[in-house]
Amino acid sequence: MKTSPPLWFEPAPWIDGAWRQPGRGSDPFTVRNPATGALLAEVGRADAGAVTAAIEGAARAGRGWRELPAAARGEILKRTAAALRARRDEFARLLTAEQGKPYLQAAGEVDYAASFFQWFGEEARRVHGRIVPHPEAGREFLVEQCPAGVAGLITPWNFPLAQGAKKVAAALAAGCTAVWKPAEATPLVALALAPILAAAGLPAGVLQIVPGKGSVVGPVLAAHPHVRVLSLTGSTATGSSLMVAAAPGIKRLSLELGGNAPFIILPDADLGSVTDQLVQLKMFVSGQVCVTANRIFVPADREAELIERLSARIAGLKVGDGLAEGVDAGPLIHMDACRDVRSRVAEAVAAGAKIVAENRSFESTPGLCVENFSPPTVVAGVTDSMRLAREEIFGPVIPLLSYRTLPEAVERANATPYGLAAYVYGTDLGRLRAVASALEAGIVGVNEWRPLKAEIPFGGVKQSGIGAEGGEEGIREFLETRVISMPKPGVDG
Repeated sequence: MKTSPPLWFEPAPWIDGAWRQPGRGSDPFTVRNPATGALLAEVGRADAGAVTAAIEGAARAGRGWRELPAAARGEILKRTAAALRARRDEFARLLTAEQGKPYLQAAGEVDYAASFFQWFGEEARRVHGRIVPHPEAGREFLVEQCPAGVAGLITPWNFPLAQGAKKVAAALAAGCTAVWKPAEATPLVALALAPILAAAGLPAGVLQIVPGKGSVVGPVLAAHPHVRVLSLTGSTATGSSLMVAAAPGIKRLSLELGGNAPFIILPDADLGSVTDQLVQLKMFVSGQVCVTANRIFVPADREAELIERLSARIAGLKVGDGLAEGVDAGPLIHMDACRDVRSRVAEAVAAGAKIVAENRSFESTPGLCVENFSPPTVVAGVTDSMRLAREEIFGPVIPLLSYRTLPEAVERANATPYGLAAYVYGTDLGRLRAVASALEAGIVGVNEWRPLKAEIPFGGVKQSGIGAEGGEEGIREFLETRVISMPKPGVDG
């Protein structure tokens, strides 16, 4: 059994390079291990005044930061990547303790986060403009890419380190300063990053971290004139609200929102491989992932075999405290999340679906908050009209939807307002490519359950978002284009 590490930082807002403890009468909040209920920290909550101070501090730091050579900014980010890799175990244990995911998944998230600091550390020096010929003699255009200003970054609790790294690294590489609001359920790993960045050479004020209520921090970020970019990873409802709040200031928005990913199994698919990868995908963070498979489309004549294989795999899983050895799936973030998943499954069963596999191994493990655990479950007979298929589940539930023809499966897969991710499994490369191209999603994994990497852009279509993170596109979210019309220099004769 691993243990959560002692805190090497203060559980308080990080503003202008120092911990700012809230004054008397402030409203701190507790962070507990969702698997065991153990208290991890009492965290000082940033109020509206602290958020305003953070924004103004970031604006003051902005001039010096954007004037620093891009290569120097990049070196700071790359040193941060190296520090994260060196302290992988500490960050992974902290991440598991506050979020609940198994240790190996948390260690993978640390690596993933480091890859974004490395990638954008290298991309920083590749931001450049161009000279464009002017239609008039003796003149030319300079087209420049400039930092947009202060960026407001809002991240979720399911990937509290990696989602922060995506946004923070891109914003800082572009020459922006940033104010980061981590999720209240998982603020510790964000605060843990502050001294790492400082040790890597990040000047005070360039990144501010303000744990607090979304209802307090969000409106301040949306309203303050110094904030020119808002980047959110969250629900579609939250993204819509943020768009409304940001509209008066005409701020740039980058939104990664909800999903309802289809997972299409082609008639020629290897069901052994499909089962292995589907279970990995659905047990990843216990299904609390915006890109996880939500609707499993299986040929009607192969459904029975898939159920048999899935049932065997589900039965063999170990569900428990993510810090224990060999755990495949941990708890959900809190009991309300479990209640929501349970109600969706119950509604589907009442409407004619059937639970064909379930794993409640956590119930026999002492010391767990069993009310925070949702059993890995396979549900057959799910139809498109059920809430289990219409909405994002955010739990370890595998809903099976049978189909007769491939065009029917593709049409049903696209019949959703969301378009974040999709998956296709089979052996015929031509058919795989055709189906993948027909799906309305920002990223499609073909025989691959985890296609997201720092090197590629990731973003949704339809109600799943605006903009992209990662790849060369990710840094553009924090840049503005400026054109200068200049007399063309010449040599006096």
